[in-house]
Amino acid sequence: MRIVLLRNWLIVVLATAIISLSLIPVGILTTPLPDGNMPENRSTFHIEYALPPPADIHMPFEQAMARRMSVREFTDEPVTDEELSTILWHAYGYRDDGSRTIYDIGGVPAVGIYVLKEDAVYRYDALNHTLVLYLDGDYRSIVGWQYEAPVQLAIVQNEDVCDEYLGCVQIGGVYQNIQFTANALNLGTVVTGEVPSPIENIGLPAGEKGRIVMPLGHPRYPYNFVYRPMWLSFLPRPQESDVSLTDAIIQRSEGSSFTGTVSTQEQSQLLWSAYGFSYYLDRSGQDLNIVKRHRTVPSAHGYYPLKVYAATESGTYRYEPNLLININRIPIDFIGSPILPFLLKITGDDVRGELSLASQPPVASAPLSLVIVLDIDMTRPPGRDDFSGMWIRWLWHLEAGSCIHNVLLQATTLGLSANVFPVTDDSMVLSLFGLDDGYDPMYVIPIGER
Repeated sequence: MRIVLLRNWLIVVLATAIISLSLIPVGILTTPLPDGNMPENRSTFHIEYALPPPADIHMPFEQAMARRMSVREFTDEPVTDEELSTILWHAYGYRDDGSRTIYDIGGVPAVGIYVLKEDAVYRYDALNHTLVLYLDGDYRSIVGWQYEAPVQLAIVQNEDVCDEYLGCVQIGGVYQNIQFTANALNLGTVVTGEVPSPIENIGLPAGEKGRIVMPLGHPRYPYNFVYRPMWLSFLPRPQESDVSLTDAIIQRSEGSSFTGTVSTQEQSQLLWSAYGFSYYLDRSGQDLNIVKRHRTVPSAHGYYPLKVYAATESGTYRYEPNLLININRIPIDFIGSPILPFLLKITGDDVRGELSLASQPPVASAPLSLVIVLDIDMTRPPGRDDFSGMWIRWLWHLEAGSCIHNVLLQATTLGLSANVFPVTDDSMVLSLFGLDDGYDPMYVIPIGER
């Protein structure tokens, strides 16, 4: 009798286990998590949801960049798992070579992405391409209170592993890839930030700092782009390559030496990618975004305070994305003006050797180096918010990061080699470019043949 009862008991236990396992969705793994100072409704088990394979984005990289725009109004239509998977992988996934889809300047990945959905908060596990349950409950209206959307992406920086500014440069690349990919999928998003960050409301682990929130959904006003460059310049017009957004991300690599030549067409293309105006006019008619000609990167409050310089053997030049800005003194195009890009010669001297002393030695031989400099006065326009203080200087390193990311991808499509180095001697760069301490030199991007 005991043998029969034991056998029956084992059958019941096995059947119960099988039924229990059958109730766990495919792709979920459960292991206990260590205790910590987290919200009471923080999941105490590691529950991991497998994402479907990401799709390739076949749109040419330049077209994806030219279509970049901020979307603030969304429908209730849900974002599918396939769409979310594609966006997350392009944003910060792992490539086949084991590196990330953005350049980890500083040498250490320092970015985290939380995905806020109706049911819970998840953390993106890039290594396994999964969503890990982090917190039960709907936190979208708390963290993403500025703009209601089906999904909110909360992007954080791990301050324990990387310099604050270099971590923000990484985030700049992440949010560019999110914008490019979302737009190509006919989804929309916008980069938002706040101090203190509302991301802190989900109870971040020690060392993580909330930086930006990006609502994600289907635009209430469908995209309606009209090709209308109205390019009035001696600089060559931007051209679309046959390299897709996905391929540009996969093929991106950072060089260690730079020689050869960079053509006028390539130089113009690289400068445009860094900070230029789109060759499309936006006819979508959004209520909360009346900009008609967008730019290749977003800027907090539309300030666009960065200056891009080009250092070559023949001299140093300042890139003017559109001379009409200097006339209107507004860095945003609300009417669809012609584009008048221009290179203003600063000096006829070859300063590449001195520039390498203020950054890294490979800059000395690079046929072209782009230098990103912050114009501090432009971060505090009269009558508007003052973002000139050191307490928020990280904000402009985000923007510099988006410029850098564009240039690295554009160099890839042109078959060129590029890298980025922080400026280590501000006073030398200011002297070389004839600037005073109202400017903050940030990064040097050397470019040359592979």
